[in-house]
Amino acid sequence: MERDIEFIRQGLVQLGYKHIVHKPVDKRAAQVLAGEVSERIEVKENAMRFHVDVLKGQKTGFFIDQRDNRALIQRYAKGKRVLNAFSYSGGFSVAAALAGAVEVHSLDASASALSLAKENAVLNGLVEKHRTIKQDAVKYLSSMTDRYDLIVLDPPAFAKHKSARHQAIQAYKRINLAALEQLEPGGVLFTFSCSQVIDELLFKNTVASAAMAANFHVQLLHRMRQPADHPVHLSHPEGEYLKGLVLRKLG
Repeated sequence: MERDIEFIRQGLVQLGYKHIVHKPVDKRAAQVLAGEVSERIEVKENAMRFHVDVLKGQKTGFFIDQRDNRALIQRYAKGKRVLNAFSYSGGFSVAAALAGAVEVHSLDASASALSLAKENAVLNGLVEKHRTIKQDAVKYLSSMTDRYDLIVLDPPAFAKHKSARHQAIQAYKRINLAALEQLEPGGVLFTFSCSQVIDELLFKNTVASAAMAANFHVQLLHRMRQPADHPVHLSHPEGEYLKGLVLRKLG
């Protein structure tokens, strides 16, 4: 693709795109190929506003593939104490707080991500409800003592190759077990995997085994996927990379 970057740039310009950024997969600095891109841009999603770091942020700087799932969490957040683990810039945190959560904690190991989360809390008038926790999320989940009514687990891909699949399954099992242990009875867990090599059935079975290991009774409320603007070709099932479950802990 990079060999044809100029051809791609010209095509996008002809289609009318005015601001184009190239972000190499090898983590080299982003290149502005057309127009001007400031350090922070503001985007709107439903009733929410977000600051996005397009140039230095992860991927596009904002995970637009979780748009439908951020809307879904608002059905469950009112009156709840919420932990958003692997929070990045606080998308789920803002959604939950605006829907009436009484307290929201954004947990991430990245100081720059949490800085954006704080900005987004300010942008949406949620400072009093929002707190950040800078720690490795996997370690924090294994040792935390706070209990929550709603927990979001949206980790980065634990496995990008089949050789790492077994290790990823164990990691998903650990964090989901820890989250279920810290959920209040009747609490709700939003849990995701974006690992292409972990299909929906394997992810569901992994989470189920975590619940069984602790003898928790868990109800499946929803299955979640990427939205329609992230289409999947039938001959490329790995394109259906995002899968998620909404679970209620019973008793």
